[in-house]
Amino acid sequence: MQTASKALLLAFVAACGGDGGGGGADASNVPATITVSGMATKRENTSSSAAAGVMVSAFQTADPNTAVANATTDASGNYSMMITTNGKALDGYLKATLATFLDTYLYAPKPLDADFSSASINMINSGTLGLLSGTLCGNAQDAAKGVIAVLVVDAANNPVAGASVSSTPAAAKYCYNSGGFPSRNATMTDTDGIAYMLNVAPGQVTVSATKTGTTFASHAVNARAGTFTTTVIEP
Repeated sequence: MQTASKALLLAFVAACGGDGGGGGADASNVPATITVSGMATKRENTSSSAAAGVMVSAFQTADPNTAVANATTDASGNYSMMITTNGKALDGYLKATLATFLDTYLYAPKPLDADFSSASINMINSGTLGLLSGTLCGNAQDAAKGVIAVLVVDAANNPVAGASVSSTPAAAKYCYNSGGFPSRNATMTDTDGIAYMLNVAPGQVTVSATKTGTTFASHAVNARAGTFTTTVIEP
């Protein structure tokens, strides 16, 4: 079971991490176009492989029905897309789809105002989610609810240990990694900074983190039933 758990850790790392753009809606000197790129990986219980043929679409938060850019991952799982900004930071998200896998939504912690090359995407199936939520975290995921994987980082983009996460509305269970894999008994982030929000009511959810001596910025994501959402919480 520990081997399976450690493999699951890789599946649920929030994929927005890494250096990239993002300076807020009032950011100045936003280029006319920005490039968003990354790699998609398939996670099936304990196995992992590059995900070819994943459709990745970028959306403005204000218009979830019209993609502003599209790309398809190549044989190595890589993709790149150019997005027109009209001189404004992109307040939006990515959606990734692949047959037999859960739709994955990727939210940056703040609007993007520059190229972003770390938009990695983890595609998981229902079996992987069931193993994490029910077996490891002790709160079986309801297909009618949302699940959010979170990476808590500091100002230098390093994972933060000892942070507690929360959401509004509240999740039924906040689960954290401990010793490299998800633990139903952990109450704060380990050295990898990873946490999971299980069985969140569908709709807009504000995600937050707290740690003594550090102030983190809350932001909103949209939790969707039967899908997998990833994001980062930063100062």
